[in-house]
Amino acid sequence: MRRHVDAGMPRNVVAIGKCAGALLDGVAAVHDVASAFVAIPGGYHLPRTNAEVHVGGHPHMTRASFDAGRALLRFVDAHDDILFLVSGGGSACVEVPLAPHTEEELIETNARLVASGLPIGAINAERAKWSALKGGRLGARVRGEVVTLVYSDVSSGNLRDVASGPSDRNMILVADNDTLTATAAELIGDRAVRWNGQIECDVADAAQQIANKVQTMKAGEILVAGGEPTVIVRGNGRGGRCSELAVRFAMLSACEALFASSDGVDGNSGAAGVCLRRRSAAADDEWRAALEQSDSFRIAAQIGEPIMIAATGNNLRDLFLVARD
Repeated sequence: MRRHVDAGMPRNVVAIGKCAGALLDGVAAVHDVASAFVAIPGGYHLPRTNAEVHVGGHPHMTRASFDAGRALLRFVDAHDDILFLVSGGGSACVEVPLAPHTEEELIETNARLVASGLPIGAINAERAKWSALKGGRLGARVRGEVVTLVYSDVSSGNLRDVASGPSDRNMILVADNDTLTATAAELIGDRAVRWNGQIECDVADAAQQIANKVQTMKAGEILVAGGEPTVIVRGNGRGGRCSELAVRFAMLSACEALFASSDGVDGNSGAAGVCLRRRSAAADDEWRAALEQSDSFRIAAQIGEPIMIAATGNNLRDLFLVARD
């Protein structure tokens, strides 16, 4: 944050999303914050900085999400100039229906979209049609100066997709998935082979593409990739994008690999992701049945090591590492 904040920016701050607490603290460390509002999903790091804090739902909207939305409108309307700090997870944790839509309609629509398997950009574009906050409507309410700092969990360059774009005025990128993978490659050093772009296709296609890429690498090299594969929820099992990708990759390759979410939360698995060690286990009908019921974590925990950490306060999509034998 130190590289992106200057003294001339607004001193009234609105922080939204999974990283809202950490981003506000980062700004407060280098900037004179006069007043602040935080809307954040439950379970994520709350700010140390003094602020009006509202905890909403994620990935599903809750009544608390709408309480947070009404309070947010009051805060914005009471201040002339706003510095917005926007991160992923903000679409569900704070909301106000756009008339004539109702809270019940938004809850049902959001639940359908979350389970749809659509890319996040398409999901957030649909969310914006129903919202009094999204699609730039929140930023448009501000009478004076607006600066919007974005900590992105979406496709490179698509800043208006983050948290469904509550403010699209004077947008500045702070970090995104490319920042995450570049940092991982730097830590790995000369053995790193970076994937070109982000992986955003269907999870089965993503597993096949990663397995194919690893076969072209030299022994000892480590593939560094990231993104957010799409997953259609087919059942009531336990899992997430990373655990399903791990299982599907293990069906194609025995290489050591890590598939993990940067926010420390992979779907409803209770883990951040999975680390696969070299193994002899081969895919069987149980694996395929689990995938059909969206129950990937059960298999992933059998063939790999679940990564059990607290929510990180970060949110730059997923990180994938694969070591070529």
